[in-house]
Order: sequence, then structure tokens, then C-alpha cells
Amino acid sequence: MIDRTITYRLIGAGIMVLSAAVILPLVLDGERPAELDVQVQVTSPPAFPIIEIAPVKPADSLPIESNSTDNKAVGEIRLIPVPQSAKDTESIRNTDSKTPGADNSPVVTASAKKVLPEKVADRWVLQIATFKSKDNAIRLVDKLKDSDYDAYSLTTNSLYKVYVGPEFKRETSERMREEIKKKFSLTGIVVKYSVN
Repeated sequence: MIDRTITYRLIGAGIMVLSAAVILPLVLDGERPAELDVQVQVTSPPAFPIIEIAPVKPADSLPIESNSTDNKAVGEIRLIPVPQSAKDTESIRNTDSKTPGADNSPVVTASAKKVLPEKVADRWVLQIATFKSKDNAIRLVDKLKDSDYDAYSLTTNSLYKVYVGPEFKRETSERMREEIKKKFSLTGIVVKYSVN
């Protein structure tokens, strides 16, 4: 015979089919809502002039125009003069501050040269500890500063890292690491100093 669970499932499926047969004709009665009966008037398209495009001609068939004023060779390059820079601000101040009766000849000063930043030597810092709590990091920084160390704290990825330095020589940072290890029982690592 048929199991009870299968019977209940068949009865449930039959009820669903009957309810769909009753409700769907009521919902889908074919009447269109009044909001959708809007008449849209589209204006005629604007009149654009018709442009005739000439067919493509090979370059050999085009007439060669010669400039009688330009007797330069085709491959010659003509340089465009570069405009001179404005007067230096000091020279402008000097000419403005002169008295009206004095000679107002322009003061010529050397233009400022573009200064390239010099390569900074590598610097080294000692990373002492990393904390999740800001209070712990501040406490350690204060403790190190009281002992005459240049300590500071940086936040990275919600962690507070405590550093000492920077120093120009790695050996100096390593000596500091040994001193701090003896005084505070903290083992740090020497890393390159980063400005950010």
C-alpha cells in the first residue's frame, strides 16, 4: 500500500493545484490598470542636412600642393621657440620698491634650478613590541622615553607597534636592542625605517 507520508504529500499537492486554479484566474483577469493607459506623443525627428561623403581616393591621385613661401625640405624639422619663464619674485619686488625717480632697469636674477631630492641613507629602527591595546603601547613608549630612548608608536591594521630610533647605523640599533633586553626584558627586532 501507499505510505502515509506519500499520501500526505499527494493531498498537499492536490490542495496547491486547486488553490492555484481558483486564485490565478482572479489575479490574471486580463484587465489593464488605468495607470498604464497613458498616451505618449513622440515628436517628429529633427531635420538634419544630408551630407555627402566623397569616396576614398588613393594618395597617388591627390594633387600635390606646393608652398612657394616654404622652400624647406620635407624631412626638415622646425623647432618652436620655448617661452621664457616669468621674472623671479625677488626681482619683481625689487623693481616695485624702487623710487619713481631712480633708474627702473630690470634686475636679472638666476632662474631657480630644479633640485632633485638626494637619496637618503638607510636608517634603522628597533621594533620593540606590538599591542592590540593603545594604552599598553602608550605605557611602553612613556617607559622607554623615561629611560632616554627615542620611542614612538605607529598604528598598522589596528595594531599598535612600538619603535625606538631611527639610527643611521644598524649596529647602533642592535646595541640598543641588547640594552633594552637587559633593562626591560624585551626582545626587539631591527628593521629598516619607513617614513609612513
